[in-house]
Amino acid sequence: MPGLGGSGRIVGLDTARGVAIFGMIATHIYPLLTGTGAGAVTPTWVGMTFTGVSSALFVVLAGVGLSLLTRNTAHPGRSRVQLSMRALILIFIGLLLGHAGSNVAIILVHYGVLFLVAMWFITMSRKVLTITAISWIVVAPWVHGLFTRFMHVQAGGTSVYVENWRLWTSPTLLDVLTQPLLTLWDVLFTGYYPVISFLGYILVGMAIGRANLRRLVTAAGLFVTGAVIYVASRGLGAWFLSDDAFAYRVAHATGYDVAELDALAATGAQIDTNLIMGAPQWFGLAVPHSGAPLDMYSTAGAALAAIGLFLMLTRSTVMQVVLLPITATGMIALTAYTAHVILTGLWPRTWPSMVVIGDPVWDDIWLMLIVHWVLVAVLGMVVYFLKVRGPLESLLRNASRVTAKT
Repeated sequence: MPGLGGSGRIVGLDTARGVAIFGMIATHIYPLLTGTGAGAVTPTWVGMTFTGVSSALFVVLAGVGLSLLTRNTAHPGRSRVQLSMRALILIFIGLLLGHAGSNVAIILVHYGVLFLVAMWFITMSRKVLTITAISWIVVAPWVHGLFTRFMHVQAGGTSVYVENWRLWTSPTLLDVLTQPLLTLWDVLFTGYYPVISFLGYILVGMAIGRANLRRLVTAAGLFVTGAVIYVASRGLGAWFLSDDAFAYRVAHATGYDVAELDALAATGAQIDTNLIMGAPQWFGLAVPHSGAPLDMYSTAGAALAAIGLFLMLTRSTVMQVVLLPITATGMIALTAYTAHVILTGLWPRTWPSMVVIGDPVWDDIWLMLIVHWVLVAVLGMVVYFLKVRGPLESLLRNASRVTAKT
């Protein structure tokens, strides 16, 4: 069996990346909420585990990889040219996937733009980069919220800004050609993964990438620190929602029953926080994908904890073998993600984000989820045992090499 740690790869990072891919697939397919005939609504295991966390983990790991890729560079300018080529390819793939009809909030366009911005931080020292990363992840959600509130006024009303200043779909090539300014605004401020806030994730990842990730103490520190941040942030959000007055304000603004609010807030399913973004109560929410401070802190913490956990687990050869399908998937993350989006477009889900217990559609749900998971795992295993790179990973690498020679 080929060595997992070959070519200087850190196995735990590939495993964590694989978990991010499996998690995003699950959130795209599996209902985030379930209910009973009596009307009670509760989060599903996917809603409680992966929502908001998978995409955050994916972007934080991008930052880690960016640091590992450039940490010993003697030519920052050349590195930035290579990174620019990678970013443009990612953006192009993302725009193409926007036409796949998958109804997935595709992250690749934002991912590529994040690379274009983050590459200007590669020359920072570890200390300065760490301070910058912490400052950005802490402050950016507040700035984003206040800026959004300001734009509500400038646009002529909250609903006007919310409805008309974003695409409400994944960006496509057609959007770039027909409404370039709106597409840019969507990617930077109002879309599913706004760069203004998500840059904090990639900077945190870059700071992590400057540490010695092969040391047990580093992995343990990431796990403990991340777990504490996650529990504290989600706990604070739950504490705010336990206040009746606060909960009623949120329920009134979002149009949902107070009795359902805990489940909706835990998963981000069916609840739209755009109308209250920047309002006082928004800053106390930890709703996934709301972009609120507690959401950003909790998901960043979960990403740190996941990275630390898998760095520790994969120190064991036995665990490396057990986790091999996930690790192999992580080694072809871009190819796996693209295959999943295309398959989702060809075979779309037909159920809502809340499915009642006992509904026959659960059989279809599990079938689709297992097929997607098996598909990406098999792709990863084939590539792994052939000792090659994934097709899209090879494209990025070869494009970088060609750019470096010109």
